[in-house]
Amino acid sequence: MPLRPKTLELAILGRLMQGPCHGYVLRKHLVAVVGALHSVSYGSLYPALRRLTERGLICDCGAGLARFVGGRSRRVYHITELGQERLMQELAEADSASWADDDFGVRFSLLGSTAATTRIDILRGRREHSETRLTNLLASVQADFDRYTTELVRHAGEMIARELEWLDQLIAAEEAADHGAAIIKENK
Repeated sequence: MPLRPKTLELAILGRLMQGPCHGYVLRKHLVAVVGALHSVSYGSLYPALRRLTERGLICDCGAGLARFVGGRSRRVYHITELGQERLMQELAEADSASWADDDFGVRFSLLGSTAATTRIDILRGRREHSETRLTNLLASVQADFDRYTTELVRHAGEMIARELEWLDQLIAAEEAADHGAAIIKENK
């Protein structure tokens, strides 16, 4: 399943904050971040790069950095100041899209650039979302399921339960770090 355009653009901006790169490197990064759940084709990547360029969020302004491969130059993309501002605005938000299945992988990959309170909100939102998924899954079990369907449901339930345990660990670590930072700030 392809990424939503807004999510793809967020992922591109997040990667370009690490430094300039060309489309091949961007795609490789995106596949590593969301490849297990989503596909990232050049047919979706390059239109997204064009949209971001047209809006002034990124630029292809590194003519000196262009690489020639097979007689063709590769465009090297850079995030602009406007793109950095937009990324920071996006990372400051914690709404239901942040923890939904479609966006969570990208948002999670950018948590290191996100404020601690927003990180905790996103992780708690994802936990609530996953808990609802587990409840709905268990409620869908029917007595007339054959053994394979029952096993599939059991497997899905175990995966969600493992995710809940992982999220609980992450939330506890974030809250401990946030609490420690608050104590340090009080003592100054």
